[in-house]
Amino acid sequence: MKLILTQQVSGLGEPGDIIEVRDGYGRNYLVPRGFAIRWTRGAEREIESIKKARSAREIATAEHA
Repeated sequence: MKLILTQQVSGLGEPGDIIEVRDGYGRNYLVPRGFAIRWTRGAEREIESIKKARSAREIATAEHA
């Protein structure tokens, strides 16, 4: 099952990463808890917005420090 992470999950990746996990793990754990969404062609735009938000957050943190 291909998923897009919406939050950081230890051992899997960062928000915006495309991962492939077993069906049961994705369906029963990651998706219901909001850690990931199903991968689709339309979700590519979602990945881009997540990555832009992540980079903006990193820039803001660096400037604030």
